[in-house]
Amino acid sequence: MTDVAAAQSETGSRALLAGGTLLALAMFAANGGNYLLNVVLGRWLTPPEFADANLMVTLMLLVTAVAVSLQLIAARFAGINQVTGDNNDTIAMARGLERWALVAGIALAVLLAGGATVWRDFFNSASAWPFVILGLGMPAYLVQAVGRGVLQGELRFRDLSRTFMHEMLVRVVLGIGLVALGFGVTGATVALSVSFVATWLSVRTALHWDSAAGGRGKVERKVLSYAGPVGVLLLGQIIINNGDVLISKRGLDPNEAGVYAAIALVGRAVFFLSWSVATTLFPAAAQRNEAGEESHSLLHAGLAAVAALGVGAVVGARLLGGTVLGRVFGEAYGGVSNQLAYYALATAVFAMANLMVSHYLALGQLREAFIMLAGALVQTVLLLAARNTIDDLIRAQVIAMFILFLAVSSSHIHRLVRSAPPVTTGVSV
Repeated sequence: MTDVAAAQSETGSRALLAGGTLLALAMFAANGGNYLLNVVLGRWLTPPEFADANLMVTLMLLVTAVAVSLQLIAARFAGINQVTGDNNDTIAMARGLERWALVAGIALAVLLAGGATVWRDFFNSASAWPFVILGLGMPAYLVQAVGRGVLQGELRFRDLSRTFMHEMLVRVVLGIGLVALGFGVTGATVALSVSFVATWLSVRTALHWDSAAGGRGKVERKVLSYAGPVGVLLLGQIIINNGDVLISKRGLDPNEAGVYAAIALVGRAVFFLSWSVATTLFPAAAQRNEAGEESHSLLHAGLAAVAALGVGAVVGARLLGGTVLGRVFGEAYGGVSNQLAYYALATAVFAMANLMVSHYLALGQLREAFIMLAGALVQTVLLLAARNTIDDLIRAQVIAMFILFLAVSSSHIHRLVRSAPPVTTGVSV
């Protein structure tokens, strides 16, 4: 590498670190606001009502499989186009993806709203209205994901950070206000759906595209072909991240389901805080790969950051988790320090595996995504076999996540060994 190239690489790394730090702070604040809303719900609602409210969030996170798929597709190709300088191609690609997102959002709205009474009975919920309200927000939720992907791919982390802050502020202020007025789970769900619309408006403002640029918009075959592997990754990720809450809602009594929902809500913080690392590294890895540069150093730095975050979360949960939950949510949620620590351990291990999978997906390599999906199936089987108590569910999570981590790590090491330069022997003349 020449001195000029080395200097450019160092400058790019510093800009990436600065942008990633800003994004991490914004996502930390956004998650803090969302947790504030959940604290209010935990204090003002009964455990069965809190379980219903948490179910709405969990269903939204299931739809994240579609939203984040759209975001990652847009991010990868927007990042590649940054290297090649094809801005109009990015706009055309994004507008084409937005049409697909709108169709998918309408379909999800019909599924949730049209089957509201069926979902109410299946999940033992008190009302069908939250399913209807959540469905109405789905089109905006999916369309905004495409714009966020473009901001991510172009490494515009400042603008991307603002969209997370706007989403959080609308959700928290409106949610607390409506719950205070006595609207309960329905009010909290209204805040969730309205925040999707606010995010869409924030993204549109950040992009400020010329209406004529990019033409009508089109999705090329190479973009569509990438959707399959991304869908595999996100399907596995969403099943792992949320399947336990759905199974607990189905298998535990309402009070235990509410306690488990609180444990999962706090325990999953490790994954969502680590998401800023994955969000930063994904487009950077895609750009380096397009430019013919190595990206494993980015991955290893990210793994170190997520591991440190995980250790802090596990220790904090063991020492303070039960006390904090008991004081914040109420006595019904106290005494869960051990359970919360083990849940945080499972989530931290999953976050590290997910970072490796996302890294290789950014490079267009698919094996790890299928390993993730296989891990989701293993987890589901273990959860269904152990759904009778909270401890059994958490134990199943820990076992499944270590199996997944070992499998993904083995694949990563295998790729490193294969890509290493051959060792030469003998004396050169």
